[in-house]
Amino acid sequence: MKPIIAIQTDFGVGGGSTMRGTCLRVDPELEIYEISHSIEKFNVKAAARSLYHIVPYWPEGTVFVSVIDPGVGTARRASVALLYNGSYVVTPDNGTLTQLLRSPGIKAVRTIDETVNRLKGTEKVSIFHGRDLFAYCAAKLASGIIDFEGVGPEYPVYEIVRYIEPGYTCTSGAVTGFITGIMRTFGNLETSIPISAAERTDIITGDEVRVNISSGSETLYERVIPYRASFGWVQEGEDVLYNSSDGVLGIGINLGNFAQKYGIDPEELPEITVRKE
Repeated sequence: MKPIIAIQTDFGVGGGSTMRGTCLRVDPELEIYEISHSIEKFNVKAAARSLYHIVPYWPEGTVFVSVIDPGVGTARRASVALLYNGSYVVTPDNGTLTQLLRSPGIKAVRTIDETVNRLKGTEKVSIFHGRDLFAYCAAKLASGIIDFEGVGPEYPVYEIVRYIEPGYTCTSGAVTGFITGIMRTFGNLETSIPISAAERTDIITGDEVRVNISSGSETLYERVIPYRASFGWVQEGEDVLYNSSDGVLGIGINLGNFAQKYGIDPEELPEITVRKE
C-alpha cells in the first residue's frame, strides 16, 4: 500500500481543494485526508501542537503536509522531515517541527529542490507553496516517484527552526507552568505541566487543588477546584483540573467554556500554579 497523505492548513473551509487535486494529478490512486483547514491563521505554534497531537495516531509512514506559512515566498526553507516512526512531514521550516523534535523525534530533514519537485508552470508564483511545492512534493514522495533522498539536499537536524517551549518548576506541594494551548471548540486550556510533574509534588487525581492563573502582576483566576479524571466527575458548570490526552494538566468547565468565561488567552502565555490544599 502507498502511504497516506494527511493535510492541515490555515486556509479555511475548502482551502485545500487545489492541494488535494494536485496530489491526485500526480497519482490518482493516492489516499488523501484533510485533517483540518482551521488552524488559527499564521499560528505556527498551533500548527506544531496539532502535529504533536495527531502524528502518533496515524499509520507509520504517513506523509503529513502542514502549511501554516506566514513567510511564504521568502528565504525560509521548504522542507521534508523524516520522523523516527517512519512518517514524513512536508512543511515550511518555520517552527512547525518544534514539538516533533521532542517526540517522536526527527531523524533527518531535507530542503525541497524546486528545480525537480515543483509543480510545472508555477515557477513565477511565490504565494501558494502549499499547492506548488508541499502538496506536489508530498504526492511524489507518497507515490514512490521519489524517495526521501530525491526530495533535495539534506541539512542538519540542529538547524531546524524551533521556538522556545515553556517549561515548569516543582516545589513542595506545588507545580508552576504556563497555559500553552486551547481546545477552541470547547474552551479547555492546556498547560506545560506534565502529569508526572504533578505526581512528583504529591498532587494526584481526586485531590482538591488551588489554581492560580496570572499574567504579569494581574491575577486572572484563583480558586480551589477539584482535580478529577474527566469533566463528568463534577457538576455541570463546575471548573475542573484534569489530565489532558497529551499527558499534561488541563483545566476546563463541565459543559462550559473556561477560556471564554474567564477571558484567558493562551497566546499571552499566562502562568499557572497548582497547589494541593
